[in-house]
Amino acid sequence: MYQAQRTDAMLDLLNHQEILTTEMMIERFKVSRDTVRRDFTKLADEGKVKRVHGGIMRLESEKEAFSFNDRIKEFTESKKHIAGLARTFIKSNQTDFFDVSTVVLQLAQMTDVAMTIYTHSLDNSIMLSTNEKVDLHTLGGKFFPKNRFFYSLDEAMILKNISFDVAFIGAAGLKDGQVSFENQEDAQVKRLLLSHAKQKIILAESTKFQKSATYSIGTLADFDYLITDKKPAKQIISTINVKY
Repeated sequence: MYQAQRTDAMLDLLNHQEILTTEMMIERFKVSRDTVRRDFTKLADEGKVKRVHGGIMRLESEKEAFSFNDRIKEFTESKKHIAGLARTFIKSNQTDFFDVSTVVLQLAQMTDVAMTIYTHSLDNSIMLSTNEKVDLHTLGGKFFPKNRFFYSLDEAMILKNISFDVAFIGAAGLKDGQVSFENQEDAQVKRLLLSHAKQKIILAESTKFQKSATYSIGTLADFDYLITDKKPAKQIISTINVKY
């Protein structure tokens, strides 16, 4: 495929989603990282897209470019503590799933081993796109700007063919031990992961124990570990292995 054909295809893709990452285009067009960078530069120089860290975005969506930096600013000591504990579960040559979550994003920033990572999170993709040790796979589809993830049924079904060593999962709510999320599509991704990961680990700050969201995927008992920032109640500790 010639460069003009690829760049036209990229512009067409941007009609359906907010941002294209380098890794997504490498997989889609089966070309090198340098080739994708040249394509991105050409489109940006022609004034057709805006360059952002790790990819390009539609010009009318420029306001979203600051959201990644806003997420970085949300890194707190408790999130760093949780991510640091989670990091001990990462080993070289694993195939892991990194969920949509600021805590998991913090873990992505800390990741420094050769491994394969799948994610449907835009922010994880941006963070990991410059990590040369990571073989990154970003699931595509419709972009959900509030929680900054991609989803399509076809892309989600890819997960059924993969055996993950570890799935690192965030949560919008953990009230009464129910693991819940705001988006039905996001919850569907997690349901698939529950049956295709050797270890399923929840990363969540203690404030999530007072919160609930619309879509439940199960209880804490369906997971192997909970990593949090404070010692949880006794009934939680009796349900799941806890690190804090």
